Amino acid sequence: MTADQASRSFVSPRQYPDRSRKLISHLSLLWGRDTCDIRKCADCGFGFADPFVAGGAEFYNLAAPHPSYPTMKWEYERTIEELSGLGTAGKTAIDVGAGFGYFLDHIKDKLFRASDIYAVDYNEAAQQALRSKGYKTFSVDLREDGFTPMKEAFDIIFMFQVFEHMDRVDDVFARLKYLLKAQGSVFIAVPNDIRTHYMEGHGSLIDMPPNHIGRWTKDAFDAVCRRHGLQLSVCEREPFDLLKFLREDIVDSFLRRAEKPGSVSEFVRGLPRSKAQRIGQAMIALALAPSRLPAWAYAARNSSTLGSALWVKIDKGA
Repeated sequence: MTADQASRSFVSPRQYPDRSRKLISHLSLLWGRDTCDIRKCADCGFGFADPFVAGGAEFYNLAAPHPSYPTMKWEYERTIEELSGLGTAGKTAIDVGAGFGYFLDHIKDKLFRASDIYAVDYNEAAQQALRSKGYKTFSVDLREDGFTPMKEAFDIIFMFQVFEHMDRVDDVFARLKYLLKAQGSVFIAVPNDIRTHYMEGHGSLIDMPPNHIGRWTKDAFDAVCRRHGLQLSVCEREPFDLLKFLREDIVDSFLRRAEKPGSVSEFVRGLPRSKAQRIGQAMIALALAPSRLPAWAYAARNSSTLGSALWVKIDKGA
């Protein structure tokens, strides 16, 4: 895809023309060219952006200056279930990409003491929210020298919907192994690659770089774990939820259409933000819903693999 196509996935050029121009220019500089490819490893199925370079603070300030985070997700529930059987009393934990700390709120004082919980996030508003809740907070990349915890500092590391954003994958895993105590565990959730392929093949959103640059599979996790002397212990896909799927598909397919220059969807998406604009978008999305029936029929036949998230538990031996 081109820098212009990628930019339209994040910012409406009608609604925010100046920010759109800046984002297109930034993407071209980030990639060192005006295009980016998405490739796939024939051995492990890992999908990756080429060039394999992550978006940084400037990209996210342009593409998504006001992030929002859900308070509960399936991967949170699944992780809490797993933690409940491990015995976490007196153990330390860190959440990388913690957002406003919604997951940590579920485990504080129930599974971990607040004083044993650490958090990493770049967003300034998120850092303030995390500190206000009593979490020890870092605002630097865990791979960098500015991230100061000692070797074998944590029993548990959480990375929910973060790893797909990251480049320098071997550096990440080397750091995870360094930070984990013996018998420690990492819990990672990423987008389900099968769901991504469904979306892109059936007129829904493209999983656009440089926001997501890695498309992880079970085989890819297993390969990188073996390379670093870690063990992939559990790998599960989120169960399929029909109502959640339909809501998301209606919205995402509308947004995909709204990326097309000159379309009615693009025009309505580009109107000034208001209640009327939101109603207009909803009406168009619902009007287009019947055209999604063939895609929904495919999804119904393959529903066992189309949950939103892929969740893994990775362990470090003694």
